[in-house]
Amino acid sequence: MDDEQSQRTNLRAAFVACFLLCGSSARADEVATEPAPKPRKLSPVAAVGVWAAAQLVPSPLLVIGKQHVGGGLRWQLTPILYSFGIAERPLRAFLVSPIVRHSGSVELHVSPEWACCAPSEQSSWLVRAGLRLYLPLLEHGEKLSWSLGAAYYRAAGANGGSADLGIFTFNGVLGLNVTVSPWLTRREVITALTIRVF
Repeated sequence: MDDEQSQRTNLRAAFVACFLLCGSSARADEVATEPAPKPRKLSPVAAVGVWAAAQLVPSPLLVIGKQHVGGGLRWQLTPILYSFGIAERPLRAFLVSPIVRHSGSVELHVSPEWACCAPSEQSSWLVRAGLRLYLPLLEHGEKLSWSLGAAYYRAAGANGGSADLGIFTFNGVLGLNVTVSPWLTRREVITALTIRVF
């Protein structure tokens, strides 16, 4: 008698377990059939507005010259970039995502900057234009990448060449770039804390 009651109890428990299992798989099927929400897309006008606002954020500079230390600000535009680290649309202009740049690329850049303190009452503003190579070091450049570049600068009272070396992290958003310009009086070495979203 006890065996019969035990079997009935086991049968009821098995029935309840099957019912719960079937019910939970049905709910999983219901959840899976719901369409996924569509990602939000920016209109072209809004995308250009966001890009333009991001370009206004300057990189702070530490300016080191002969017997002089000062500060400054640098901006950067990328009129054209070719990425050899991605397959889809390797040629970009102006709007360049960090993964495209730091997975491996060559860019033409224009960098206006204000670097304190030009000699003999000259303007501290200058503009650089040049080429820069980016190469990934870790995780396709997402964790760590580096750059090597050369540029021609135009400043009040002086024009000449410069070279730079940089290291970047956090998907290329944050970096440190050292620019050496031997003939740029009182601004021979400029270190930039680069902040770039695009």
